[in-house]
Amino acid sequence: MISRSSNPFSLRCHTCIAWSGVSRKIPVLLFHAEAIVLKDANIRSIGEKYNLAFKIVRTESRLVRGILVSHGFHEVHPNSNDFNLMWTGSHLKTYLLRTLQDFQKVNHFPRSYELTRKDRLYKNIQRMQQTHGFQNFHIVPQTFVLPAEYQEFCNYFCKDKGPWIIKPVASSRGRGIYLVSSPSQIPLDENILVSRYISSPLLIDDFKFDVRLYVLVTSYDPIIIYVYEEGLARFATVKYDHAVKNIKNQFMHLTNYSVNKKSSDYVSCDDPEVEDYGNKWSMSNLTLLLLMGQIEDLIIKAVLSAEIQIATACKMFVPHRNNCFELYGFDVLIDSNLKPWLLEVNLSPSLACDAPLDLKVKASMISDMFSLVGFTCQDPGLKQMRSDKTGLDPSVKNQTQKSQVCDMKVLRRTQEEHERRGGFIRIFPTPQTWELYRLEDVRGKKNNIDKKVQARMAFSSYLHRVQMRLLAESRANSSSASSERDNDQMELVMRFLKRAASNLQQDMRVVLPSCQLSLPDRQRILSHQLGEFIHFYNKETEQMVKSLEKIKDEDHCINPNVFQEFILEASESDLEEVLTFYTHKNKSASVFLGTKSQSSETDSNKECQKGSGEPAKHQTRKSESLEILQLCDVLYGFVCPSVIRKASKPRPGSAGVFKEPDSLSAQAQSNQLAIVSALKKLVEKQAARQYSTSSHISLLTQHVSAQSPYGDLFIYFLLFLWLLTEN
Repeated sequence: MISRSSNPFSLRCHTCIAWSGVSRKIPVLLFHAEAIVLKDANIRSIGEKYNLAFKIVRTESRLVRGILVSHGFHEVHPNSNDFNLMWTGSHLKTYLLRTLQDFQKVNHFPRSYELTRKDRLYKNIQRMQQTHGFQNFHIVPQTFVLPAEYQEFCNYFCKDKGPWIIKPVASSRGRGIYLVSSPSQIPLDENILVSRYISSPLLIDDFKFDVRLYVLVTSYDPIIIYVYEEGLARFATVKYDHAVKNIKNQFMHLTNYSVNKKSSDYVSCDDPEVEDYGNKWSMSNLTLLLLMGQIEDLIIKAVLSAEIQIATACKMFVPHRNNCFELYGFDVLIDSNLKPWLLEVNLSPSLACDAPLDLKVKASMISDMFSLVGFTCQDPGLKQMRSDKTGLDPSVKNQTQKSQVCDMKVLRRTQEEHERRGGFIRIFPTPQTWELYRLEDVRGKKNNIDKKVQARMAFSSYLHRVQMRLLAESRANSSSASSERDNDQMELVMRFLKRAASNLQQDMRVVLPSCQLSLPDRQRILSHQLGEFIHFYNKETEQMVKSLEKIKDEDHCINPNVFQEFILEASESDLEEVLTFYTHKNKSASVFLGTKSQSSETDSNKECQKGSGEPAKHQTRKSESLEILQLCDVLYGFVCPSVIRKASKPRPGSAGVFKEPDSLSAQAQSNQLAIVSALKKLVEKQAARQYSTSSHISLLTQHVSAQSPYGDLFIYFLLFLWLLTEN
């Protein structure tokens, strides 16, 4: 390890050295693109002096190797652990990440496939659409993952004949991509993505094109995103014509360089100074500056969609914050209305230099990237850690102080990165983007709380009905004997109550009634326990409502008072249907059961590496879903064991979602009309977005309309709940 004091005359002003750290005493190597041509011994001297090393694994990149060697790095065997940089073309095994030292860097984050696999990218963006609003994350065309969503695709195809474009979920360079005009042309024996083809692209001289942008992420916790100032525009080699007869012409519809270089019409430019000739231009010559705000917005939203998964993996597997960085290749298409669309995000974008323009753009970009991520001048063979990594100051004992020290380190590193950024532009965080996406996150949180409050209101009302019926049964039941079925049902209900009570913020003791007690006594005890649970549960719901009121947002789906009236008028069986629906839609009952603390979820995540390999979080969700469905069955069967549940027959005591109009107050009737009107508007709004419903929603509405006695109003209520979860 060298410092500024060790050789001040030769290093202080060296063109390949920047100084970092609290006292600016830690040397970091700076890269120069021209070094690959100049072969300058002075540029190589720093890397050679400190024995800097790299290894390239499962890929080949002459450009990366050339830049590193020209800066004094030497290449080591792929199995060697003595390296400063590991450059790989595939995802890394977690055991390799765990062994990284502070000065070592790798060019991928764990779980980066959440962004680069086409199916995972779409699902993550779809989740953001559901959380933050469809229009706010409408950055990809309508897409379906086949064969799982084949029926949904067919239903949507009836409204929109396409054309549609087929893409394998995990391929690159245009391999396996083609257009179809009918579902019958799509194979169902492999996992593929089918997306609405953008048939009205922006054209230049009648040729279709897309833009390859280079996006660098240096951290996911906190998230830091850069975009390189120069990109490449890639042109098709045949003039565009959207007629159906040309649907199979790849040279017309696909812009991938790997595809079009095989065309007899491909034109290459041999002059690096001419950037607007041939089938590959520099992005700056497209004069897209007016669109860069929209394009940067698209990039930020795509990366944010995968932030949680990748950041969680980093915390689990990466020992140091600065071990990983990643260069993504974003492919963006601009339509005739000047709206940018995200086509895909590439893992390890091609760095091949088949034309002088490639070398001009990519050599500068790679050099600036290596300078920005910051290679400390550390001999990897010495196996010693940087002096400032031996630990925190011993005087810093308070957890808050430790957190502040870590935050200061992150801020300092981010500032130093920015000073070494070269041609990279930081697009997140900036004062503008931080404020913009913070507000969107607040709105999303408000929307989630809103959903949870309404689900909890339904659950509380449902439990109250069960409690009242249990109490009535205990008074009416003259026999003290209980059957084996009664005992089993009581045990299951108590087990559920213990599970639900454990999620309360306030401790509640659940006492199991003795089997020696008579059935009416046990029913009374259970009724009392349910009442106590409901009391605590409602208190927590009130706190959620108060937090909701603090967030100013005028975009309410339904007036809370009207929704409360609606819940009060619904029958027990209707509420049961609603809760079952919520559980199915959210893949978990936690939307109304909640979780007591984050620690339980963290503990569950620790089990991800054990046993069958299925994440414990998913197992917990399955358990919750099964348990709440059992609760619905058991509680209903417990209070009315003689009733056989059939979808085609209404249950005793259920007159549908609403009572007959004559039996309701004028205010209640007015509320009903208001709810129906609001729900219809929501359904129409969703239909206008051309956003396909899930298959189970379609089946549910068909089932209810065909067999349920509840009528159209209940259908609208179910659609309302679905819209809450989708929006």
